[in-house]
Amino acid sequence: MSSKCYVRASLLASLALAAAPARGEEQTDWSVLVGAGPFFGPEYLGSKDYGFVPGIIASVQKGPYFVKFNGLTATANVLPFESVYAGPLIGYGSGRKDVSDKVVDKLPDVDEELWVGASVGGGYAGLLLDRDSLGASVDIAHDVIGDSGTTATFSLGYEINATQRLAFGLDVSTTFVDGAYADAYYSVTAKGAAASGLKEYKADAGFRDVSVDVSSRFAVTEHWGVGGLVGGSVLLGSMADSPIVEDRGEALSGHGGLFLWYKF
Repeated sequence: MSSKCYVRASLLASLALAAAPARGEEQTDWSVLVGAGPFFGPEYLGSKDYGFVPGIIASVQKGPYFVKFNGLTATANVLPFESVYAGPLIGYGSGRKDVSDKVVDKLPDVDEELWVGASVGGGYAGLLLDRDSLGASVDIAHDVIGDSGTTATFSLGYEINATQRLAFGLDVSTTFVDGAYADAYYSVTAKGAAASGLKEYKADAGFRDVSVDVSSRFAVTEHWGVGGLVGGSVLLGSMADSPIVEDRGEALSGHGGLFLWYKF
């Protein structure tokens, strides 16, 4: 999914999930968490222009069931298990338009997106230490109103609780995109080449990028906490070879953010 400023939504999900009661812990009451903060990243993957956007996270959970909001994406668990989850995914993407690069801005706009799909994942606590955990997830989404096709994101994360209040995490992810997505964001049509001066180019389906993120969270009180993340992404294959990236942008980008959260 894309936005005016690229934000690692999957990592925000893990941070919000970590701040809420952990899987495997007995939970009989409702748990509600809300958080917000500034996030920084490129306007789109491959752009050399960066900016800030406000980010929002929230979760509502009872036992294994939850609904989580990460930016403009929502996921839910409908399974009655503690270590495995699965459920629907819905999200909004702003596409690519009105970008800072005046050459790329002459290309056809990528319209707004409504992503609908599913999220599946699981975790294991106490992998190496009493206070660590390993989790994996797959998010598959299809744009049902635009031309951005289908994406599948595979994520693997490790977290360790250094103390009862302080935790650190490491997340690695990669996203596979179909031909429609590759065309929308990284191809240059004959019309686009004539308007922008970029060479005509056809991007193919494949793995779009690999991202690595380091995160931390700290519970200041029983209810209030702070968190942050820093990471980088590198574009792969025909996405990295696109003149949108090769001539006007950068295949390697960084991103980060800070947020404050409150748990009811």
